[in-house]
Amino acid sequence: MKIVILAAGKGKRMWPVQIDKCLIPFLGKPLLYHNLKKIKENLDGEFVIIASPGSRDEVESVAKNLRLSYKIAIQDKPAGMADALLSAKDKLDGEILVVNAEDILDQSVYQGVLRVSADVVVAGLQVDKYFPGGYLKVEGESVKGVVEKPEKDREPSDLVKLVVDYFKDGEKLISYLEKASSEKDDQYEIALDQMIKDGMDVRFSRYSGVWIPLKYPWHILDVMAYFLAQVKQQISPTAKVSEKAIIEGNVMIEDGVKVFEGAVVKGPAYLGKNCIVGNHSMVRQSNLEEGCVTGFNSDITRSYVGANSWFHTNYVGDSCLEGDFGMGSGAVIANLRLDDRMIAAGEDRLDTGRHKLGLIAGRGVRIGVNAATMPGVKVGANSLIGPGVILRSDVKENTRVMVKQEHEIVEHSSKLTSYNQFRDKL
Repeated sequence: MKIVILAAGKGKRMWPVQIDKCLIPFLGKPLLYHNLKKIKENLDGEFVIIASPGSRDEVESVAKNLRLSYKIAIQDKPAGMADALLSAKDKLDGEILVVNAEDILDQSVYQGVLRVSADVVVAGLQVDKYFPGGYLKVEGESVKGVVEKPEKDREPSDLVKLVVDYFKDGEKLISYLEKASSEKDDQYEIALDQMIKDGMDVRFSRYSGVWIPLKYPWHILDVMAYFLAQVKQQISPTAKVSEKAIIEGNVMIEDGVKVFEGAVVKGPAYLGKNCIVGNHSMVRQSNLEEGCVTGFNSDITRSYVGANSWFHTNYVGDSCLEGDFGMGSGAVIANLRLDDRMIAAGEDRLDTGRHKLGLIAGRGVRIGVNAATMPGVKVGANSLIGPGVILRSDVKENTRVMVKQEHEIVEHSSKLTSYNQFRDKL
């Protein structure tokens, strides 16, 4: 069997995060590594990994690290699922299983699909509340169609379609994809519907386990929480942890980490290689990738922090920081509305479903001293938020935001409180 991994998607909705979704690191390894490892441990077959041109080397490095039997296909442009499969058509003979590279799923979903005998088998996620996605239209054990985003209370079933699709004949799938045409990004679904119309046996496997999609940048926090929940306390013998520091709960500390006097690390948490947690700083329920430096008296809470980021006397809550991020002293990230409403993000004010959400920042962002960002704000890569700015709206890439100040300068002759007078008042 060929296990086809769709790893070429850019994720337009992930802005300002620019890295390919499947290459975002968690616990020091790309998401792709974690998912391929799980599949390898549960399925036998040759992997066909469809990558984008810019990510080929990193994808291949993951495959080699896991010692997979694999082939790489390149999708030149992110033109949808059907185009991705067509870019690998010369490699998709015989039985194939098509899987998204970045979805978090239990291994039972793969086993469930392969237990069903049919020409095509798809996974249906059993939901107990409305989800704005594609639903399976079913009769008994057979699939009769896919209904995209039906109105609430008009869903054809309680099964949302996942991308875990088995095809008994990969070449037949390719022939249907080549015949399908659409102005929308639904060529794959059109091909599947045509298979059903032509009388092919299309069935489903009902799944009710973990599913964490990575569609929006704040979903990084959900994926992070999933991996942190699996962490056991593990401290590298090369790490230097002060006897006057507190390590509490399940914390993974990698090689070369330094935790100074008075610092507190509360699990579940991950400190990547060569991270530094400075005096009287706190890291809790967070993932800090390699090379992060938390200077004196900072608090990083429930946040994803990409590699080589640095802080000093800051508060960072419920934030997604892609990496190479820097904050000047006294800068803070607000993560909670004072009216306790759900936080909306982006120009279209999309409901994130979160009461707490801080900053979402692309790679290379800098926040100046005593600046503040409001809940759910997004800042594009390589942008600078200057000293004293209170940022309330999104900022595009390569932008500098500064405060304009006017000073009134006049002669001053009044006496100031003396040191002795101050002592007396105390």
